[in-house]
Parts: sequence; structure tokens; C-alpha cells
Amino acid sequence: MFAIEVNFLTGRYVATAHYDRSRPEWPPHPARLFSALVATWADADLLDSAERKAIEWLESQQPPSICASEATPRRTVTHFVPVNDARVIAAGVYQKRANRIDELMVQIEEDRSKGLTKEVKKLQTQLSKQQDVSGLIAKAGKAKSNPAVDIMPPGWVTASGHVRAGQAREYPSVTPAEPRVTYVWKADPPDDTTKTIDGLCSRLTRLGHSSSLVSCRVVPGHPTPNHVPGDGASVLRSVRSGQLAALEREYAKHLGSKPRTLPFTSVRYRKVEPASAEGAVVKPDTAGEWLVMAFLPGSRRFPSTKTVEVAKALRGAVFHHAADPIPEGLSGHRQKGRPSTDPHVAFLPLPWVGHEHADGRLMGAAISMPDSLDAGSRRALLRAIGRWESGIGKQLTITLGRRGILKLERVVGAAPLATLRPRIWSRRARRWVSAVPIALPTHPGALGSGTAAARAKAWARAEQAVVNSCRHIGLPEPSDVVVSLAPLVVGARSAPAFPAFYQGGRGGNPVARRLVHAAVVFDRPVIGPLVLGAGRYLGLGLMRPVIEPRSDDA
Repeated sequence: MFAIEVNFLTGRYVATAHYDRSRPEWPPHPARLFSALVATWADADLLDSAERKAIEWLESQQPPSICASEATPRRTVTHFVPVNDARVIAAGVYQKRANRIDELMVQIEEDRSKGLTKEVKKLQTQLSKQQDVSGLIAKAGKAKSNPAVDIMPPGWVTASGHVRAGQAREYPSVTPAEPRVTYVWKADPPDDTTKTIDGLCSRLTRLGHSSSLVSCRVVPGHPTPNHVPGDGASVLRSVRSGQLAALEREYAKHLGSKPRTLPFTSVRYRKVEPASAEGAVVKPDTAGEWLVMAFLPGSRRFPSTKTVEVAKALRGAVFHHAADPIPEGLSGHRQKGRPSTDPHVAFLPLPWVGHEHADGRLMGAAISMPDSLDAGSRRALLRAIGRWESGIGKQLTITLGRRGILKLERVVGAAPLATLRPRIWSRRARRWVSAVPIALPTHPGALGSGTAAARAKAWARAEQAVVNSCRHIGLPEPSDVVVSLAPLVVGARSAPAFPAFYQGGRGGNPVARRLVHAAVVFDRPVIGPLVLGAGRYLGLGLMRPVIEPRSDDA
């Protein structure tokens, strides 16, 4: 097996369906990925013959299977883009031709399945004519400019007083539940070919629209595909031998500036549902959308041992700008100060861990809104942040007492640091390790003193407390739990280095919670973000997924 994984860095995929410019494409068609790899190769200063050979090997393979999560389309908004030449191709002409191409694709597949070779050849000839846009380009030079001027918004006037025409454009996109797609070929390329394609993937920066930024790599393992070639309802654009040569011929016509069409082979795909619930992915009830705050360079000086202190300061700043009364979903408290029993907003400082040079410093913080958060609490949070950002000076700061002022800014778009990217913390995985110690909901007893038997029982109770913490947020019982006072991921600080954390207790008297690191393994993949224990709303128990090279864990 050979697999390429594409990760969407902004959490969105922006691309237009080839048959309808108002609709998004999902999953990304194999022909689009192939063309992106070819473009990456062709952009090099010196064309690499080994890369060309690897591309030709890829085009000769059977269509790949695809693993892609469900995706939510975003509302399409029409933008008017200024153009230098008002003699544009009418939208109706484009749409009519796109519809005809789609009809021909479907008919070709039906006749091919029936063995009607002559009919298929005739239809392919018609398809080639429809895909040739050179005639439309020639006609565009004779078209009147009035249609373009009519659809232009008012106010676009040149210095000479002439109206500058605008062309209507739409940029449909989707937000996938998991911001990645994996393509799987039933082939085993030579090692040098794998390495060459992986090098190409490392240089590929976008898929679809220029705003659809990606990171791409060849992966040793892969998840189970859920879109496979076969007798299905979906028709995706794929490739076959000669695709690279066809792209080169098309480029010779349009030279990167004129309208163009993408050569492709239409392939039917069917969607495959999981065989059983055993393979289903589970998600904690505290997981949801993140608002990420990046600490400015001068403020990245606090170690992860200050997690709770920073979380409380951030929470206080948000509450200060929130309108009274603060709803339960935001405050985490019911009337008379009783703690809420439902998932609510959490404040999670994000430490730099998991890298060979990681030192555990806090690089930013996430304000986590669980999926079950009510609309009123969500609005209250967003309005509070809006008031905070619109304040005097518009510089977001939180005060940490004598430790000084911490400056931050809300991350919009792709985060500059990997630690601040939600996908780093939310990737699905079976194994998770604590980046920040877990505050156990019950005290296990002395872990480092007493008889050997007493210590063994205390460690067993600590493991059970971690298991209970998983159950408490809707996760299945882990198949394996390892508890430690020492860090289990590079950059994390030891549990004893953290200050005592007090919470709960009878009669309003808070008690100190035992802090431990833990690694948990589940039988089924879990989607994060995952935060465990009694301090999960203040950053304690933040877990990091461990991606292992296993076919069902990638």
C-alpha cells in the first residue's frame, strides 16, 4: 500500500465543483491532487527527471481509495473581482458547458460498464470538444462589455471616469470534521520513488484555491478508506497513464493565464460505512471549538507550571468584559455558586511539548467551547472577547500580579506556531499522554511512602482515578493506563514541580488534588481535544495525541 496524507492548515478546503461553480468539491478529487503535485514539480528552477519518473509511476496506478471525514459546506458569498478586460465569458455559457461535460462523464461510465466501446469513443470525442475552451476565448474578444458592466457593484470608476467592470466570483468551501484527507493506492512503489514523491509532497503548499493551505506527506500507515472506486453514486475526477503529458499540452495552450480545463478520467466512487461500531471514533463531551490566543514574543516566558495561574487570569479578563449575569455555560457555576454539572467553557494554556527542542513554555492559550455549549453562553463569550478587543489601546493583556503583564492577541487564520494549532491537540489517536499533569478527582493515598504493598495500592487507585476521569467525560474505559510523577512527553514538567491545586471538598473547604502524569490507550480512536481530571477547565490534564504508524491510527 502507498498513501498520501493531506492536512488542511486552516481547517477549511476551498475548491469549486467542476460542474457547478456555486458548490464546493468534497472530497478533493484525485486529479486535483495529481495536478497539484505536477505544478509543484514544474515550479522548480530545474526540472527533476527522477520526480517526473515518480509522477509517471503515480499516474499509471489504479484510482486511489480515499479516507475523508464528513464536511460542512460554508455559505457561499458572491464577490466581484475587478478585471482588466470587460469582455468576459458569460456565466450562462460557462454553466451550460459545465453541465454538458458532467452529463457526458456519466454517460461514458454507463456505456463503458455495458461494454459499448464504439459509443464510449464517440462520447469521449464530444467530451474533448466540450473541454476545449479555445473557442470561447476567441469569442470573448468579440463580446460586448455591457453584461460585465451591468453586474458590477456601483463605485468602481477609473481615474478617467470610466467604469471598471467586475466579474462575479464565488469561493465555495467546506469545513471537514477532521482537517485531513488520505489517498491510498494498492501499490508498493520502489523505495526511491516513495522518497521522491514524499519530497514533492513536502513542497506542496495548497490544494484547490490559493487560500486552501495544506501540508502533505507520504505516510507509512493509513486509516481505513471510506470512499472506494466502484459502482457508486459519486463521480470523481481521476487520472490514468498519459495525464502528465496531457497537462503539459494544456499548459502550452493557456500558458497559465488563459481559461483552461483540467484533463481527467471520470471514476465512480461508492461510500463505505464502518463495518461496526467497534471502529467508530469517539469524542469527549468537553471537546469543541477553540478560540486561540497567542502570547506575544516577550510574554512567552512562563513555564507550564504556571498553567492554572495563567488560566485563572485569562478567565478573569473574559469575565471582566462579560455582561451580567454571566450564564452557567461560561461561568461554570449555577446559582449560589454551586459548580455546573454540564460541560462549560474551559481556559487552556498551551505548552510547547512533543518536539525534540521543546521546553514546556506556555506559547498561548485556548478558550474551549464544548459542542454542547448553549447559544446564550456562546454569545456571551464572543461578546466579552469583542468588548475586550475593542477596548482602549486594543492591546489584549492579562495581569499576573507581581509576575507582570502578559500580552496576547487572538489568532485569526493559520497559527504561526504549531503549539497553537488546534489540529495538533485534536488529531484522532488511540494513545494520549499528558502535557500538563492531571488533577485526580479522588486522592489515591501516598504514592512515595509507606510499605511496598501500600504504595502499590495507591498507584492502582491513581490509575483507576484516571479511568474514572475518562468515563466522566463520555469516553470508553482505556485499555491501558500508565501513571507517573515524571513527564511522559518531551518538554513537559514533572508533576511535583506544579503548585498544589485545590478544589471541591465538603462544607466549602477545598482540598488539594493529587497531580500525576498519565498515558492512556483506548481500543478505539479518540478525537480531541482531550482534557482529563478535576482541573480540566483550568488547563490541568491537557492531553496530547500520539500518532503512531499503525494502519488504523493515522
